[in-house]
Amino acid sequence: MKSTYCDYELRCLENDHINDEKETTTYCTQCDSVLRVFYDEVSDDIQYPIKDIVEDPLKTHPSALKKLDRLSKQYEADLYAKLEFEHPTGCFKDRGSYIEVQKALELKADAICLASTGNMAASVAAYACYFKIPCFVFVPEKTTDAKIAQATIYDANIIRIKGDFSTCEALCRKFAKSGNYYLAGDYVFREEGQKSFSYELIEQGGDDFDYIFIPVGCGTNFGAIAKGFDELKKSGRIDRIPQLIAIQPEQSSPVVEGIFKKKKIIKNQVNTMAQSVAASDPVDFYKVLLGIEETDGQAYTVTEDEILQSLKEMAIEEGHFTEPACALPLAAFKNNSNTFKGKKCLFVLTGSGLKDTKVVAKHSLSSPVLSPKLEKVINYINSGYIDMQKNSWGKSRDTFMANLKMDEDHERLYNNYVSNIQKKGKTLSNNEIEVLQSLVFNEELDLEYPAEVLDYKLTMRKHGLVQAAVKLNIKNEEVITKAKGVGPIDAILTAIKSETDNLFPLEVSNHEVEILSPDTDSLVVVTLTLTHGEQEWVSKGASPDTIEAAVQAFVKGLAIAMKSEVA
Repeated sequence: MKSTYCDYELRCLENDHINDEKETTTYCTQCDSVLRVFYDEVSDDIQYPIKDIVEDPLKTHPSALKKLDRLSKQYEADLYAKLEFEHPTGCFKDRGSYIEVQKALELKADAICLASTGNMAASVAAYACYFKIPCFVFVPEKTTDAKIAQATIYDANIIRIKGDFSTCEALCRKFAKSGNYYLAGDYVFREEGQKSFSYELIEQGGDDFDYIFIPVGCGTNFGAIAKGFDELKKSGRIDRIPQLIAIQPEQSSPVVEGIFKKKKIIKNQVNTMAQSVAASDPVDFYKVLLGIEETDGQAYTVTEDEILQSLKEMAIEEGHFTEPACALPLAAFKNNSNTFKGKKCLFVLTGSGLKDTKVVAKHSLSSPVLSPKLEKVINYINSGYIDMQKNSWGKSRDTFMANLKMDEDHERLYNNYVSNIQKKGKTLSNNEIEVLQSLVFNEELDLEYPAEVLDYKLTMRKHGLVQAAVKLNIKNEEVITKAKGVGPIDAILTAIKSETDNLFPLEVSNHEVEILSPDTDSLVVVTLTLTHGEQEWVSKGASPDTIEAAVQAFVKGLAIAMKSEVA
């Protein structure tokens, strides 16, 4: 698409004060409200606030405008999707980062910085890397390496900060002011990049939509799309603007609430699986409100269950695996299908599902690992487990577990687990039953256990290591072994290994503890990764007691390892 440049002003939306971009690229210097770019002239081409703009070096094609044939037929409407996950880093954020990084260069910034743990960090890092400007990403201390892997590969400087995201954001602002650093984020120049959505849509022939459904977090993307359409109409390229629909998760909906109250709402906390739109302080709320009012638009919320259902439906029916936020448009459409029946609607699919695979993993029943025997595969298929996996997605699973059919040996093993758990005064919840049954499906029934833990005792001290004493039965002989460790699990396993390493030495390369509910007597699943040379085995144990679950996992893993060694 052709772009042009002309003079412009950075004007405050609240008080109309004209700001100097050399003083601020974020908020008004008088009232701290949001800014917007106003150009001195109207143009048929898209205008960017950069004199010597470089054509996007990473983007190779417009994001596709795709007819949703199956969903259109099913819901009796003309449904389309704009596949924004086709951008270089898998997210619509690239539209804004493309402009922000070039603006940082134009302002002769020494570096660009931002606070983010997800899409924006990856996107800004990618463009900063290409344009050879240092990028600093501030993240909370508990941010996993997986969440910032994309930013890391683009050579971003990751700054981990003790505290939550708000602490990171505040410190990043101070860092930006401490030197000649451009502060990136949902600010005025990002809006200028993201408005290209509207221009691109018109060039693709999408000038006749009745409604456009847009997932909303901070509101920047919604405001940018509205601004793009407004500029297109003023230039005479279109004579009408589609009605814009803002959608938020019910559990994270300050924008929708604010639209009905006609004022900005800030929440203390928001909680939704659609993390890319989880914003407690929607900085661009008034841009969303303006866009709703000017297009006679609407605002809706959807539940977490509706997000799950629509996420799966889009994947199954149309083949698009998206991040949870992209499920908001379809969910809102279905909830109000009578309003949109027969209309031409566009869903904005903002990001790739590969951005947030943990949501899928969390709401899916894991597949068990079966012995390489045909009868095991046939028994597994006939058990109903596979159908249960599919049918239980995003639904209450109370009734699904009752339909599961186990063979007699696995049924006996499952009942032994339950009996031992009940002896500890624990009653299993439906979720815990589901996890336990999945674990039992993984059990190899013909294992020979070379070691049995008969009893153990832990001695905890305020200072120093934990001491463990373990009574073992090894080849029908009782032995007592002692060891110290940095924690209870380390001490117990070290004590056991001091004897079992004589049978078959194993190293514990990783251990994970999953607590299935917030209750004090929750079922705990411990997963151990065990290694011997280049070989690796994964074993699980389950109990209301974390130590016992760890012991189960190790002893079982030892049996599996020794069996495979013999084989």
